[in-house]
Amino acid sequence: MYFCFYPKHEYGCPNVMHCPHLGGAALGTLVLAANEQQESRDMLIRQVDHERDKVSRLLDENRQLKEQVEQLKLELKVERQNKFATSASKNKPDEPASANKDDTQPKKRGAPAGHPGWFRPTPTQYDRLIEVDAPNRCPHCGGSVHRFPNVDATDHLQEDVVDGVYQVILYRHEAARCDNCRNWINQAGDGEILGSRIGPRLRAWAVFLRNGIGISYRKVPMALQELLGVTFTPAALLGFETALTARGRPLVDDIAKKIAATDGAVYADETYWTLDAIRAYYWTHCTEIYVHFQFAISRAGEVSRNILGSYFDGTLVTDCYAGYEAHQAKAKQKCLAHLARTARDWQEVVPPRSLADKFFTAVQAWVRRGCRFHHQRARGKLSAESIEKEVAWLRKELDRLESCPLDHDKASRLQGRIRKHAGEWLVFIDDPRVSPTNNQAERMLRPLVVLRKITFGHRSESSAVRMAQLMTIQETARRHGRLPTDIFYRLYTRPPNRVLRYLYAGISRSSGRKCPILASHRLERSDRADIPAH
Repeated sequence: MYFCFYPKHEYGCPNVMHCPHLGGAALGTLVLAANEQQESRDMLIRQVDHERDKVSRLLDENRQLKEQVEQLKLELKVERQNKFATSASKNKPDEPASANKDDTQPKKRGAPAGHPGWFRPTPTQYDRLIEVDAPNRCPHCGGSVHRFPNVDATDHLQEDVVDGVYQVILYRHEAARCDNCRNWINQAGDGEILGSRIGPRLRAWAVFLRNGIGISYRKVPMALQELLGVTFTPAALLGFETALTARGRPLVDDIAKKIAATDGAVYADETYWTLDAIRAYYWTHCTEIYVHFQFAISRAGEVSRNILGSYFDGTLVTDCYAGYEAHQAKAKQKCLAHLARTARDWQEVVPPRSLADKFFTAVQAWVRRGCRFHHQRARGKLSAESIEKEVAWLRKELDRLESCPLDHDKASRLQGRIRKHAGEWLVFIDDPRVSPTNNQAERMLRPLVVLRKITFGHRSESSAVRMAQLMTIQETARRHGRLPTDIFYRLYTRPPNRVLRYLYAGISRSSGRKCPILASHRLERSDRADIPAH
């Protein structure tokens, strides 16, 4: 609204140019000021309307982007689930099941009606005959056993691999009965699994092809059928793994306890995994002779602390992941390789010949010199004077890297990381058993990373846990100079305590170092036959 001057008529005010009520100011000045104020107010209102429209457009755009992100997440989840979906889940009807159907009764086993079932062909000939005597004591109740020589023996056909050749073995068990529980009993012969058509050696090979090599469940039977002529289903392979995991659980628990009780270096790392389109993780903790894998949904450091305990009396070698900061350990060594890798990557985004560029170059040179010092000292190529000189330079250079001036945010972030873990970079100088990098843990996780890209993870948590336990056994067996298939075979045919003694009595063929457990465990006479002469 604009103000106007008084009209020129007989009632006009003579004091328009010098109004006493305005302090002597002219009325026109007041009107002009009022008009300017109105224009300013209108301009501000237009700006507010413009900004309000702009915010509305941004909110609409943000809402559309959120809908697109949710749609993409849903499509990605469906795509990942379809990789593992079965034909039953794909063809599931949308309508609910009939109310008259009794859901409490279990589904009938076997092929559906009208579908031909699959049965293992029964061998008509056998290559070897092994007669098995009855046990002296009942394996169920420990009672005395009565033999019946006039009763026909029980025959058990089993297909297995003997000396690399596929054979059908006939185990003939002597008839015997327990006097206490009145059950007919028998004991397993050499290389026999009671009630199984597939032998332990063939089972061990199949499990190793799946978990050691990374072949899928469907391709392992195809490979063994092509090579050996034996047939079994992928479901049978799952049964092999389940039985082996149950028998090998004492080994896994003992390996975890040995790692937690060591006073040397333990190398830890983790990698992500896919569990039915959900993010999960594999953790590894390893020493020179032990390797342990743990599967968990969480990436929290509590998973690692549950393995190592509330206080670890050794040196924990890790990267700079914050999950390891809550560990209570005697010492911590941060990986120098991760530091050099970060410096190399960030050096590409800073101006050349800047302070940040020189800082990144100095960090990489410092890491290379520290790693070279560790390797040369371990091989005995450095004298006492050279060791003292290198140690002094590494400490002095670390102090310089912590305080040198920088001109880029990336360099300041890396310098802050160095300062944050100031006392955890040169622990390997004081303890030669500690490596400056956690490459051992990285190498243990590398097969899992390759397998993740091939198989896209697991559908069930039980399968992922089985893989972690089986990989724990096979990688520890390699560290002790044992073949994983040999350990798997013994787990199928021998008690776990005997397999544990055999495993720890191994000698690393790569280094010629004897396992220190051999000095603390006295082998029983019954177990010494399992240890070959070296």
